[in-house]
Formats: sequence, C-alpha cells, structure tokens
Amino acid sequence: MRSKNAFYLLCFILFILPIPLGANRPWAWAIIEVLICINTIQICYTHSFKQVFNRLKQVRVILTIIFLVQVWVFLQWFGAFKPDLSPLMSLDPSQTEVALIKGITFCLFIINLAVLLTTQERIKQLCWAIMLSGLFQAVYAIFLQYSGWETSLLGFKIGDRATGSFVYQNHLANYLLLCLSVSIGYLIGSLTGVEAVSRRAKLASIIEALLSPKWLVRIAIIIMVVALIMTRSRMGNSAFFISLLASSVLALIIMKRPPNTLKWLIASLIVLDLVIVGTYFGVEKVKERLEATSFQAETRDDVVRDSIPFIKNVWQTGTGAGSFYSTFLQYQTTEYQAFYDHAHNEYVQFLTDFGLLPSLLLFALVLYVMWNAIKTMRQSKRKFNQGLALGCLMACIGMIMHSTVDFVLQEFAIVMLFLTAMCMPFIISNINIKKVG
Repeated sequence: MRSKNAFYLLCFILFILPIPLGANRPWAWAIIEVLICINTIQICYTHSFKQVFNRLKQVRVILTIIFLVQVWVFLQWFGAFKPDLSPLMSLDPSQTEVALIKGITFCLFIINLAVLLTTQERIKQLCWAIMLSGLFQAVYAIFLQYSGWETSLLGFKIGDRATGSFVYQNHLANYLLLCLSVSIGYLIGSLTGVEAVSRRAKLASIIEALLSPKWLVRIAIIIMVVALIMTRSRMGNSAFFISLLASSVLALIIMKRPPNTLKWLIASLIVLDLVIVGTYFGVEKVKERLEATSFQAETRDDVVRDSIPFIKNVWQTGTGAGSFYSTFLQYQTTEYQAFYDHAHNEYVQFLTDFGLLPSLLLFALVLYVMWNAIKTMRQSKRKFNQGLALGCLMACIGMIMHSTVDFVLQEFAIVMLFLTAMCMPFIISNINIKKVG
C-alpha cells in the first residue's frame, strides 16, 4: 500500500509540474523538490537497499552520468569558497548552489522512476498522468486565447501566442512536444499486431486504431497539437513535425512486423493534425513567422556570436552552473532588444556553464538513449515497448532541435519530463510480464 502511495504521488508530481509557472520560480521548483524528497523517504521506508539497488541497474547509465555532472557542479560551487582545494570554481556560487540542488533532485527523481515503475500497468498509468498534464496545459492555453481576458489567472498579460501556465510560449511548445511524444508512443504501442486477412478486416482494424478504444488518446493528441500550433513557436512546431516524421519513417523501416494500422495512424497524425486542424487554428501564422525570420530582426544569433570568445576562455572548466546571466555581460559587444539571462542555445550555455567534459557527457547520454530506442524498436517483441521507444526517440530528436534556439533545458518541468521519457524504455524492457498489451 505504501508503495502505491509513493507511485500515486509520483504521478501527481508529473501532472502538476508545469502548473506553477512551469516550475520556473524558486518557490515553484522548491515545492516539487520537497515532494520528490518526501517520495524518496517513502521509498527508503518501504524498500530494502537490495530492492532499490536491483531496480537501479536498469537506469544505471542515465543515473551515473547525471550524478557525475552533479559532482562536477559541486566542485564548481566548492571551489568558489576553497579555490586551493578544488580544480574548478564558480563565478556565481549562489546560482551554482541552486543548480546543484536541482541536479540532486533529478537524481532522486530517476531513482523514484526506477523503483516505483515495477509493472507495465504502472508505466501506462504514468503515461496517462503525462498525457493528462499535457491536455490540461493545452485546454488552458486555448481557453485563454479565446477568453477575451487581458491577464491570465497567474497574472500574466495574454498576448496573441498561447502560453498556458508557462511564462514563455516556446517553453509551452517544448512541453507539449514531450507530452505528444509520450502520447503518440503510447498510442502506437497499443496498436494490435494481428494482420488482417481481408480488405474488410483491414478497414475495420484501421477504423478501430483511429477511433475506437484509443479515441480518448487520439482526441487528446489533436487538442495538444492545436495548442502547439497556437504557440506559434517556429522551432517548437518544426521540431515536433520533423521528429514525428523521422521517428515514424524509421519505425516503419526497422520494426519487425509492425502493426498493419501503423502507417495509417501516422498518416492521420500528419494529415489531420497538420493540414486540417492546423489550417483552422493558425498553422499559416506559424508559416508566416518562419518566412519572416531574418538575422537582422533576430538577436539570438548575436548572443551566440558574442559567446564564441566566452567559450574560448572557459571551455575547460566553465564559469559555474547557472552563472551565464551574470558572466555573459562582459562579452556582450552591442545592446540587444531584450535582456538575455540565458543563451537561447543550450549547447552554448552548457559549454559556458559546465565546460566541455560535462557537456559531452550529457550529449553522449542523449545519443545513447536514442541508440537504445532504435535498438528496442528493432529487437523487442513487445509492441508497447516499441511504442515507448518510438516516443523516446521522438522526444530526443525534438529536444536536440529545439535546444539550438532556446533555453528549454533550463526549465525545471521540461527537464523532469524529458528524464521520464528517456528512462521509461529502459525500465519497461526489464519488466517481466506474461501478457503483452
């Protein structure tokens, strides 16, 4: 019973993650950190050390790399006070301390996932929590756009781009991208693998896949796509549709005996969601923003340009996790239209904050997760495992793309959800079940 309580709290945490401003305020992420600590204490009380250790084996690579990065961050923070004892030193120790606490929370969260996700049914329930969270954000964002209100319930001015409970529309777009990845993976993993023997049976199976028992998930996906388009996020929308196409085509090529309804489901996702839904709810405006994009109007490329000498000076050790906003100013050559407290390019910010080694480790981790997802899609005999692997691959491709123009990995809620998407295929591959569903 206590294990169930801890699992339900985990689902609750994932559901409420983005509600308090995307957990992007100190009080907001502190609430989540406390909840994860409480859940970890419950796990320690209900599970033996051997049980926890055995469950952690399945996510050992992910957990080890995240933990090693936190060791590096600790040395950066410690070096600010004891430079003689640490080879690293943060130039903004208060922000590095905040980043360290977040990083420790990420490690505890991974432990929570590994220990509590013990059955396929629990993983399905966790997927539902993620889908409901994304659906809530989408419905709230759409409501605000059509409400006629000037300010949201959280006190922010409502513009012409959907933000939901996030402060920044591009963060909502990325969060929805991750929720859509999990939802599409769940839906594909739920498809039947039985081959239809007649045209009538094939038509029936296609209709069943598109509308029948999975219709709730399908409708949720449509609503989330509507909200994603209404953010008018250029890279958010581009990353979603490119990652969907790339993952789907790869799945059709490498999956052994894919469900005969898979290609029709993928076609419906692209045609219905992009052409029909997108045309009505503003995909044309996204297209206009893409066409109107110019380097003269954008200043994010100027930040990247000014960061090059910054990187050359600090690439070995970094200036300390979270220190970009206080250290970049000395390298800024011109006045920008807005204040940049982040690089709007995660590759640049990770190099300046952490240095080369941790940045390479984290990028290698994402590549490793993608390789494992492809391997699972090709080798696994369980359709649900293959579906989760496809969703994970889609999330990784989308994140790699979106990280080139935004600071999505600085958002607490997004990182937590991304870690969940990365961990689930590893966890479910080690679950023994008699009935594959």
